[in-house]
Amino acid sequence: MVQASVAEQLHKIKPRTILYLFSGGKDSSLALLLTRDGVKRLCEEIDCNVYMLYIYITGNTHPLNAYASYSVMLWHKKHYGFKMITRAHSRLFQEYVEKYGLQIGPSRWCYAEFKARLIREVERSLPQPLVEVDGMSPHDSKAREQKITAEFELVERSNGFRFYAWHPLYSLNLSSEEKLKILEQHEEFRPIVELYREYGDSLNCVLCPYKGVDKLMIHHGVENLSAIYYFVKEALESERWRRKYSRLASRSLLEVVQLHD
Repeated sequence: MVQASVAEQLHKIKPRTILYLFSGGKDSSLALLLTRDGVKRLCEEIDCNVYMLYIYITGNTHPLNAYASYSVMLWHKKHYGFKMITRAHSRLFQEYVEKYGLQIGPSRWCYAEFKARLIREVERSLPQPLVEVDGMSPHDSKAREQKITAEFELVERSNGFRFYAWHPLYSLNLSSEEKLKILEQHEEFRPIVELYREYGDSLNCVLCPYKGVDKLMIHHGVENLSAIYYFVKEALESERWRRKYSRLASRSLLEVVQLHD
């Protein structure tokens, strides 16, 4: 459901394009679910186009995430008329890990290179005014709490490019389980819910310094991720990161039997 204040701003702006930043995760899925009916009505009224942008992190997005995400987008194309845009970097994620390591904080090369650059290329190709819908919330992290100031806000980049950012989850402080329970009431989101139920994650990014090892071990329990350990051991000089992922080095036969018991 679109908040009345946001609906009023949308009618005032009369966007020519509404762009969903869709990763196949529970947050971007919930943002899509909560706004799709209002967006469809608005664009039928003012004649704007709706797009869903999915970015495949080459070498790090699990194929299952791509299958689940594309099935959800395809459903919305068929039932809502939303158009699909897919993008992927021309180089492997692993090349950048070898070169830069796994930095955390302001040096997030993974987002800047593999997502932000592609998002900005798509932004420039679409008619203005542009509204971008994402699944971000100030409850996600301290960094987002400082960055996100309202559910609907005007953003101006350093190069002068302007767009409107819409954060439908801004006022919702829901747990991961609560979000999944909402999504699983809608059959079209079942592929994404199933990833969380099976792997504990959307798998949009498999190797991530922000992802705790415990979550990665849930994934490791379903399918063997020891290849990641051998890659980290070979590519990274940091003993800290090599120790962090050392739990992926092997799984005992007993563990495998217990997982499938």
